[in-house]
Amino acid sequence: MWRTITSSGRTVVKVLPELLSVMEDWPLHGMSTSDGDETDVFALAATRVIWEILQMFRFAESLIEYSPRLLVALLCQVVISTEQMPEEVDTFWRGCREQHNLPTEPNRFAVLITKALLCHLECEEVVVSMERKRGWDTLLSTDTHHYAVGLLAREMRRVSSPLCSRITLHLLELLSREEPHLEVLAVAFLVEVLDELDMSDWGDSILQSLARHLRSGCPERRRLALRGLLVLSQDPVMVRRGTWLKPCWNPGAGERSRLGLAGLREL
Repeated sequence: MWRTITSSGRTVVKVLPELLSVMEDWPLHGMSTSDGDETDVFALAATRVIWEILQMFRFAESLIEYSPRLLVALLCQVVISTEQMPEEVDTFWRGCREQHNLPTEPNRFAVLITKALLCHLECEEVVVSMERKRGWDTLLSTDTHHYAVGLLAREMRRVSSPLCSRITLHLLELLSREEPHLEVLAVAFLVEVLDELDMSDWGDSILQSLARHLRSGCPERRRLALRGLLVLSQDPVMVRRGTWLKPCWNPGAGERSRLGLAGLREL
């Protein structure tokens, strides 16, 4: 059925937004079918359809409009499926794997699709560079996926600045919605491209997100936040606001609560 649907470029354009909505809704929002089926397998099933679409090479241009959303959704699925794998998803994937000779784990399948999408978007150099630097393997670990996302941002910025900019804008929109399951991924990408952003438009939303990470109990989140703050501290728009750092740094510990820009740069 899906091969038939994806054989038409016009149909693909209509189907893609629905597939993306399903991928983006998991696991934050609940959905169910009319017969009461639960949703844990829906995102993976939608990803399986994306794979079918990517096999239709002559309609690759249909993906360009949605490529930033799709790349972010795939990265998010890699991260989430690495951290948690419900039993029903594992059962569903076992059936897919045996029937279609797919990778053993859903997160590896999402990485495979990410590579294929980048190749369709003429970013083969990004795929090769990530492979050479073991970025894809790093993405598959809960302890290191934020490093891999940062590496991907740097490689995309170097190879395809327009696509990187579109992904950045989509991530900024997501940050404004405060989607918890996407925030670490978004910040890891954004700290690599902050120096190219117009802070008059996005400075406040980025600052609020960095502030949340700075107060986190996770050392890596705080490290990402500090990296971002260091970049913001050198941006003329943010510096002109004068007191922009005060709501960010308030650990309630004596002199640290009065840390200013000079002290932040020393970190």
